[in-house]
Amino acid sequence: MNLKLAAAAASMLMTGIASAHAHLESAMPADGATVTAPPTSITLTFSEAATLTAATLIKDGGQPQKLEPLPATAAKRLSVPAPTLAPGHYTVEYRVVSDDSHVMAGKVTFTVATPK
Repeated sequence: MNLKLAAAAASMLMTGIASAHAHLESAMPADGATVTAPPTSITLTFSEAATLTAATLIKDGGQPQKLEPLPATAAKRLSVPAPTLAPGHYTVEYRVVSDDSHVMAGKVTFTVATPK
């Protein structure tokens, strides 16, 4: 009986540890989306408050472009203005620091469709 209790406690502890870091819940534009109009901002929503420390936009075949200004405070939902985007495929690379000082990096891709 004590072994089962210990196993359950260990499982709960590991679940708490696994969810202690901010992870991306959604993005606007959504990851993998094709949009008909260029976005005016890039919004990342995390599982907990985080500080955005870097954001870079890369068009396929183009040079990386820093997205600025970055939000000054930690939040679950972080937005940065987007430059004027031509049709094409884009990758947003980001880095955030969660409240527990864990650094998380990731990327989101989307396509701006050619007008018909």
